[in-house]
Amino acid sequence: MALALGASADTAVTEDVSAAPASISPEAIAPEVAAPTAKTRFDRVVVAPLNVAVRAPEELEGKGDPVWQEMLRYFQQRDRDVAVLNGISAERLWLQATRDLDLSDRSAALRTGYSRFAQELARHREYDLLVVPTLVLRPGYLSGWQASWDGVHREVPHAAELMSTNLSDLSSSGTIHQAGLAGKVAGISLHVSLLRPDGTEVFQGLGGIDVLKEAKRTGGWDDGVQFVNRSEPFSDAGFVREGVERAFAEPIRTTARRW
Repeated sequence: MALALGASADTAVTEDVSAAPASISPEAIAPEVAAPTAKTRFDRVVVAPLNVAVRAPEELEGKGDPVWQEMLRYFQQRDRDVAVLNGISAERLWLQATRDLDLSDRSAALRTGYSRFAQELARHREYDLLVVPTLVLRPGYLSGWQASWDGVHREVPHAAELMSTNLSDLSSSGTIHQAGLAGKVAGISLHVSLLRPDGTEVFQGLGGIDVLKEAKRTGGWDDGVQFVNRSEPFSDAGFVREGVERAFAEPIRTTARRW
């Protein structure tokens, strides 16, 4: 099987492959993995498409390009030789690597799938590091007008503007009080798994990007508000950049434990 690898990091990949559940729990998939040391250098980097192994959340399908482009810039700025595995090749490679996996334990199957994916790629391409990026939804814990998760704090858009109205009926996932929001709201995070050609995982990271929802009044001035999906959840380039950098900065258990 010949694999088509992009010639440069300018190649955009937009295909998502449905192969696993849409959410990731760090406790389920993250054994304690140490970050690469300062002496570790990976010059030849191959980046898989977003969500090649884990199905993208429906709310994010077709919207991940700003994250993809920022991730490629991240490596370019660090003078890495980056090759992009295109969507069709990545799908075939993933299916080949995982065709006989035991799915009774999905978290274990996913870890094994990552390892086999790296090994299968090494049969067709020399590389030092494989990056498998995944957009996931994570619970953001509300306090005031902000949500906190995976190393970031983000305001829920338009919530503060509605403080003076009657905001008693938000949704089942949160309630608006005079002092702000309480409960949880969906946050978007980037999960990355970094693997060697022999399938060894050298790093796993998780960085929050932005909230999925925004507050919207349901009717007139005296009516309640609800959370609705944002049409452009990656509109803030600074938030995207911070989320990408954070995903590669600290091991996943450190980030998940701290926030």
